Amino acid sequence: MKKYIGLLICCALISCGNQKDSGAIKPKVTSITESVYASMTLKPQLSYKVQPTYPGIISEIFIEEGDTVSQGKPLFRIATSVELKNRLTNATLGLEEAQANFKGQNNLLNNIFLEIQTAKQKLVLDSTNYKRQERLWEQNIGKKIELERAKLAYEATKNQIDLLEQQYKQALNNLENNYKKAMSLTHRERSQLADYITRSEIKGTVYAINKEVGEFIGTQESFGEVGSRERFILHMDVDEVDVTKISLADTVIVSMDAYPDDTFAAKTTKIYPKKNPQTQTFLVEAQFIVQPPKLYNGLSGEANIIVGKRDGALVIPSAYLKAQGRVLTEDGERQVTVGIKNLEFVEILSGLDSNTTLIKPEQ
Repeated sequence: MKKYIGLLICCALISCGNQKDSGAIKPKVTSITESVYASMTLKPQLSYKVQPTYPGIISEIFIEEGDTVSQGKPLFRIATSVELKNRLTNATLGLEEAQANFKGQNNLLNNIFLEIQTAKQKLVLDSTNYKRQERLWEQNIGKKIELERAKLAYEATKNQIDLLEQQYKQALNNLENNYKKAMSLTHRERSQLADYITRSEIKGTVYAINKEVGEFIGTQESFGEVGSRERFILHMDVDEVDVTKISLADTVIVSMDAYPDDTFAAKTTKIYPKKNPQTQTFLVEAQFIVQPPKLYNGLSGEANIIVGKRDGALVIPSAYLKAQGRVLTEDGERQVTVGIKNLEFVEILSGLDSNTTLIKPEQ
């Protein structure tokens, strides 16, 4: 039976003498509240199904149900193939070789650099000898062939330095590119290997583990559920005949089986636009105004969403309202216009006043 909370405040109907025994009553002016009933289930504010990046056999599980996990914490590992491990080993060796060629003490760049330094020292000697032969030739001392020989030696050494410097730049570019490629390959292989460890996307609680070590898991299968630990939302299933009455920020009065002597207030936060064809209901979410001290994923209960409230309303018991908005009075049937209503009472907008005597229809 649906449970309504706080639907009518101080409502009493006046009856007189033997009218009480005959079921005759008069409408009463009071306050009335209309609410929509919904079954309720508690869910974490954030939650997701844990799925692996790659399919495979689960080789290790690092957590248990109920554990608190931080973002990025390993949850489980998929067994890796020998081929993948070999690829990473080869990539690591290639990186070490590329690093030695690029940054090692005895690499090609150092050898070329030493050749350049030796050639520059020779250039100093060749330049000195060439200038000395020029001065002697200006003084008509020496032979011209000696001057030309000194000049050729100077120019040859200079050209050698230019060639070595070009070789150095080219070798530097090649070795640096090889080193970057090796780093990229190693990073890619390590990342792929790391993807065989599935980590938590959020900080929260492990609510469920659906697999065991040694089981196969596909990329579309759920290993388990991780969700927020401290913040929860209400999932309410609302009948399709009532969903149009609900608006965002409506007050919700919640009763839970876990707190049988208490009720809690909440506010609607989201109305899903698609009907569940199996239950013929719409999902409505709400958040507690003041959250209870201790909550668990999956706690159930009942909710009454307050969709209307009227002070100074003229009301009659619901049992006195006949089909098609008609009531039975001492003078016969009357057509009335109804407003908000709940399980027990109906607001009358027109057709009656507080002095009209109503007779309860036969059931």
